[in-house]
Order: sequence, then C-alpha cells, then structure tokens
Amino acid sequence: MLRLLRVGRAAGRGGRSLCKPPPAPRRTGATGPPCKGGGPDPARPGPADGPSPPAPRSWGAQPHVVDLRSDTVTRPSAEMRQAMAQAEVGDDDYGEDPTVNELQHLAAQLLGMEEALFVPTSTMANLIAVMCHCQRRGAQLLVGREAHLHVFEQGGVAQVAGVHSQVLQDLPDGTLDLDELESTVRAGYGSRYHPRSVLICLENTHNSAGGRVLPLAYLREVRLLADRYGLHIHMDGARLMNAAVAQGVAPAQITQHCDSVSLCFSKGLGAPAGALVAGCREFVAEAWRMRKLLGGGMRQAGVLAAAARVGLERMEETLQRDHGNARSFAQGVLELGSPICSVDPSAVETNMVLVKVAVPWLSPEKLCERMQAVSEEEVAETGRAVSVRLFPWAARSLRAVWHCDVSTQDTQLAANKLKFVAEQCRWERGAAP
Repeated sequence: MLRLLRVGRAAGRGGRSLCKPPPAPRRTGATGPPCKGGGPDPARPGPADGPSPPAPRSWGAQPHVVDLRSDTVTRPSAEMRQAMAQAEVGDDDYGEDPTVNELQHLAAQLLGMEEALFVPTSTMANLIAVMCHCQRRGAQLLVGREAHLHVFEQGGVAQVAGVHSQVLQDLPDGTLDLDELESTVRAGYGSRYHPRSVLICLENTHNSAGGRVLPLAYLREVRLLADRYGLHIHMDGARLMNAAVAQGVAPAQITQHCDSVSLCFSKGLGAPAGALVAGCREFVAEAWRMRKLLGGGMRQAGVLAAAARVGLERMEETLQRDHGNARSFAQGVLELGSPICSVDPSAVETNMVLVKVAVPWLSPEKLCERMQAVSEEEVAETGRAVSVRLFPWAARSLRAVWHCDVSTQDTQLAANKLKFVAEQCRWERGAAP
C-alpha cells in the first residue's frame, strides 16, 4: 500500500473529532462538458470577435489524439478492468457489498473521517452534504461565485434542498477573502430578517482557478471562523487527492479542518464512475437517507468500487506524473514566447493549465478548433498528424487538464502542436489583406 495511504490511516486515528453541533462554462457559444469517453463535440460557433484565420484543410489520415479537455475522459486501465471483473459483490443498498464496504472503510481512514458513503457522482455527494448540514428549509450556505457546486451542478442546492446560496468573490488562488466571509456571516448573525448561515463550502483543488490548492493555513483560519459562529464546513474535494499530492501531505491533514468532504474517483484517479461523501458517523447515517431520496442507492456496486480502489492505490504515482506533465507544458508555452497565447507557470500547481489567448482576433473556441484539426501542411512540416482536444474555458482562456491517459510524449506533442498553430495563425494574420 502506498506511503500516503499509510500516513492517511495514521492521521485518521489521531485527528480531532469532526462531528460538530456545486460544466456549462461561462462563455457564449461554447459546448457543454464532454461525456466520459464521448465523441467529438457538436460544432457550435464561438462569439463574434472580429476576423480570424480560416480553418486549415482537414487531413484524411487517422491522427494521434491527445485529449486534454478534462480528467473525466479517462478510460479504466487493464488493472481496473480485471479488478472489476473479479470483484466480490453483494447488495450495497443492504450494506452487503464487501468491495464497497472495504472502499468506504479505506477512504474514511485516508480522509481522517469516521465513515464514508459510496455514491454515483460528486455532484450527488455535494448535494447530499448540503442537505445533511442544512436541514432547515431556507438555510444559507456561503460559497464562491465560481465554485463548481454553485456554477456547474444545476443549482441543486436550491432546486432540491431549498437552500439559499450567498456567493462571495473568489480570489485568483481559489480562496475566499476571510474579512468578506466574516462580514457576510455577521451581517445575518442573529437577525430575524436574513437567511440563517449554516454552511461554508470550499473547493479543493479549485477548478475555475485552474486547479489551485487551498493553503493549509487558510483552511485553519476558515475553521476558526466557522467555530466562532457555529457554522459547518463542507469541502468539495473532487480533486482532493491532487491537492494532497501537490502539498506532500496526507489527505487527512487537509480534511481535518472540515466537517464533511466529497471525493471523486472518475477524475484524476481514473476510475469509470463513482464518488463518496465522508464525515462523522451521524452525518453519514443521514447521508445514506439522502442518497436513497436522490435515487443513488446502488446494488452490486462493487464492480465500480473495485476500480475506485485501484485508483486510490495508484494515486500518488499517477498524480505526480500528471502534475509534472502539466508544468512541463506550461513551461513550453512560456518558452514559446508567442503573442498569440501565454500562461503563468507559477499558477500551475496540479494537473490544470489555463492558457490565455492574448490577441483579440482569435477566440479560445477557434484556437481549440485549430488545435483539434489536422492539416496537410502540419503533416508535411512536423511529420505527424496530431489532434489536441482542449476546452474553451472563459472569454479569453482555454483549459488543458492532464490525466492518466496522457503520457510525457503526448505532452510534448501537444506543445509542438500549439507552437505550429500559433506560428500558422501569425503567418496567416500577417498575410491577410
């Protein structure tokens, strides 16, 4: 078992009690989040932003595809498939699936929580946590304006849970301003007119900030603030393991500051499906009821839990490689020195790179189209047909995400492709009348 898993168990035994009394990207004309292992995105025009270079002629041969749209596009490894085929199963809704039970026990130890509950998705895990903490209808949660829970999860906390969200401005590193957070809590504290703040939601790593890791000192300050006013803290930890690996700490050192946490197995850990929500024993007992209410009770779910277990056991090696490849790509973009695009390598802390499109005549959508297309000119110049799939993220940026299906060689091919496309765009722009 990995060192990180062993340390996580030790931290879980020694931590303090945590039982205390969440894409549609924000841009015009973009496609929705890709389905896992899905085909090409539907063709939809980007925003009108002036003239841009014409798309190159397509290449007929089958290109080598480097898919950097998201870490959700991974396919289960051979080891995962074997574990799934051989998994011992039972009826998880009766608590009788031994593979699920083993995964829940392992994850709870790793996260320093008393118990954990296996659920289909992180979106459901986050919603379950909100419903458990905010049991009074009209309760208020405090969350970042760009948080996944607030932007990309269909407003489930309002639609389903009847919970009011008070949004706060995210800082560039994914944190919230602590003074603003406290002043917002105090504004309604004890008031008969304001919604009653019950829960603070954090996201670690922070997706919209480009995979930034929340500092441990910041988490301690948020915990102290929450304790002063009797609030709970839930962490959307879909990519929590990326944060733990990046900081070189056991996951329990991060989650000790939270009352509950969600974890996704189908992102960086590479499993085909599944997530969990963890907390104290009473919290998880209520979470089971909420899972049933939301239709998340599964039967022979051990076939999914087996793949998730493999992902946990391989996470340190996998995520370290992903982080290194992301840094390598960011450094390559920096060394390219192109006026077309730029990146801040200091902001690349885990497996995500946000690339700024720096010229007004080229939109992120159109640059993504050119990175995906393959032309005869490219093959003639580079000797390779390479299609790189990226995600147009915001008005002037695109996102690249590394995962277990992207190798070091793929990373270099993606960097070479960006260099070719950037130079081609500059030449065509200069040649245009």
